[in-house]
Amino acid sequence: MKKLINAILVIALVSACSDDFLEEVPKDRLTEANFYNTREDAIAAVYAIYDPLRQPDNSPYQGMACMYWAQLECMSDHATGRGSYIPVGQYQGLNDTNAGRTANFWSYFYQSINLANIAISRIADVEMNEDEKLALIAEAKFLRAFCYYHLVVNWDAVPLFLEPVSNASEASKGRTPAADIYSSIISDLQDAEEDLPSSINQQGRPSAWSAKSLLAHIYLVRENWSLAKEKAGEVINSGQFSLVEVGEANDFDNLFSSAANGTSEEIFYLKFNNEIGNTWPFFMNWNDTEFSPYGAFVLYSLPSYPFISNWDDDDLRKKYNIFSEYKSRKTGEIKTLPESTPILCSKFRDPGAPGAGDHGTDYPITRYAEVLLIYAEAAAQDAGGPTTEAVEYLNMVKRRAYGYPSQEVSPVDYPTTGWTAASFQETILQERGYEFYMEGKRWHDLKRTNTVQETILSGKGITVLNKHLLWPIPQSEIDVNELINQEDQNPGY
Repeated sequence: MKKLINAILVIALVSACSDDFLEEVPKDRLTEANFYNTREDAIAAVYAIYDPLRQPDNSPYQGMACMYWAQLECMSDHATGRGSYIPVGQYQGLNDTNAGRTANFWSYFYQSINLANIAISRIADVEMNEDEKLALIAEAKFLRAFCYYHLVVNWDAVPLFLEPVSNASEASKGRTPAADIYSSIISDLQDAEEDLPSSINQQGRPSAWSAKSLLAHIYLVRENWSLAKEKAGEVINSGQFSLVEVGEANDFDNLFSSAANGTSEEIFYLKFNNEIGNTWPFFMNWNDTEFSPYGAFVLYSLPSYPFISNWDDDDLRKKYNIFSEYKSRKTGEIKTLPESTPILCSKFRDPGAPGAGDHGTDYPITRYAEVLLIYAEAAAQDAGGPTTEAVEYLNMVKRRAYGYPSQEVSPVDYPTTGWTAASFQETILQERGYEFYMEGKRWHDLKRTNTVQETILSGKGITVLNKHLLWPIPQSEIDVNELINQEDQNPGY
């Protein structure tokens, strides 16, 4: 059984608020007035930050842990949505249902941010070992940075809260420019890389390498190529991580199944088990497969999508990640998926899941393969073309994908010459698409490289309007926040 971070003080953290304050301020702005006195209180305050990020309720159709990734993947060029997700995958605009979902994401991120601000503020005065205190504060800053990244990448300018809210007037803030949000993220991560431990004693908590990896990603998004390369290089040169090697498709179970935990590739994951379960596999699967006993097949792919049709059949990731035929759990027969949902995802597998919302598969936020690709992309952009190391790190990821040892020359290696910086970045973008299929990264990758419209048009035959590049500021925020008005809304909403 995997050990999970149990967020047990979420209610206690807000219980000291008065009724008047509860009436005036949204839940994601609440704070608590009690001072934490013990080491156990400090640890619990940090554990509480994780709760909104994993899954706030027990319904398999609700919660951050699945619906956020579904919203992102539905907008990629390799998937579309069924049922209430049809407008998302077809770029028809967000109806009330989907606008409500994005409003919930906003709320969950700010709940975690507020809990992080409480922890940072209160832990400073707790009497405990100083190094452990600094590490807990650094962990809270890491999680705050993580939340602000997802806010700014999806909404652009957002309110910036770096202190606990103590009264209703402090809960109203205007939209802080995206550049300032990123500066705050970088500052938090720089503190985190200094004070987080180099190794962790509990799976699912960040290390200094987690902070450096996320910092490398932020620099990549900001196109600060030299610093992205530098931070990714620090992680690579640490020797703390390596790719999980595979020889056949099912060996990817050692990386993605419910049995995988604390692998050599894991840098920062959201952790789940069959008691505190992950519902993401349920969203993608078919309910009669050997991969899981439950499935709602909310997201699916079409064979006509170039992302799918151009995916080499010899790539073991394709064999592992998607399926159109499956072995029936009930009869043992080989069956074909219906024409309405011809290709589904089989990446996150838990054949023994006890319930639809109880899959024990972890969700990878950052793994070593991404750090290798961040370095490769940043180094090539920084040098105006790929360096020897950049090509090698790209090849390491590709070799593993085809079942070859990642650190040995292979028949599938990309060439070392004949590249421009642009062509190399395009190749890395596609490699990232295959490597991180259904890991919530593709849409953000297309956005940061300004290739959304051309990729979706060629991939799905749909013209994406500019307004679809951002999500709407929640109406509830506009109604309550005195410093955000309807004219401050993102364009098109």
